[in-house]
Amino acid sequence: MKVLVTGSSGLPGRDVLRQLDGRGISCRGADAPEFKVTDSEAVYRLVDEYAPDVIVHCAAYTNVDKAASEPATCAAVNGSGALTMSRAALRVGARLLLLSTAQVFSGEGDRPNPVSAPYGPKNVYAMSMVQAEDAVRSLMTRYYIVRTGSLFGNSKDPVRSVLRAAQDRRSLTLSCDRVIQPTWSKDLARVICDVIATESFGIWHARNSRGACTPAEFAEMVMKKSGVSCQVIPVHDADLPSHVRRPLNGRLAAKLPDGITPMPDLSDALDRYLQEINR
Repeated sequence: MKVLVTGSSGLPGRDVLRQLDGRGISCRGADAPEFKVTDSEAVYRLVDEYAPDVIVHCAAYTNVDKAASEPATCAAVNGSGALTMSRAALRVGARLLLLSTAQVFSGEGDRPNPVSAPYGPKNVYAMSMVQAEDAVRSLMTRYYIVRTGSLFGNSKDPVRSVLRAAQDRRSLTLSCDRVIQPTWSKDLARVICDVIATESFGIWHARNSRGACTPAEFAEMVMKKSGVSCQVIPVHDADLPSHVRRPLNGRLAAKLPDGITPMPDLSDALDRYLQEINR
């Protein structure tokens, strides 16, 4: 099996490449500035030349706040980009995995969103991901859509933000009423690699289990486990400086193909991540 991973320098593309390499699977990464998903001819050329069996499409415009002022760019990267990748996959007979988000849902209620929940995007970014999912579903039959929660695993993630704030003796103002599913990118990468080894096509939900919490609660968890302290100022999501609406209920009902090991608890994932960054 040969796998092409787009967005290979970001989360979780980087970790997907490492997982594939560790399994002895032939793989190649593609990312900006050499690779632009908005350049359809370049996409077709790359896919035609490499002829992958599977494309793991992680490349995306993910800055939710900035997307509000750049809707055309966001739609071009996420929506049109997924359409181009689907067409490229069909040209070479490849399967396609699209990484998506819990933000495609409205965020109403307090129950975990099942894979069959209706769309209800609240912002430009979320709408672009609905367009991406629709593009894949409309063109392909051999596809996987994997929705996940709020990823951590790099220098700009919420975990490092708490650690930096503690070191600098700064406070953090965080939502106390928006529920997210923090997910370690390494655990997600393992699931992605497990999924593409099957022919269990369709939509799946992958996130660390027992981890639904508010951003303020997640910060408290990080401080407790790391032994650091900073002031967390809890506020309602609507009172945060960002004017972009996000779904208040980002819970995902986990669903993976039969035979794939469920993702570990968030507490366990956070322990392992903190150990890794403190080495």
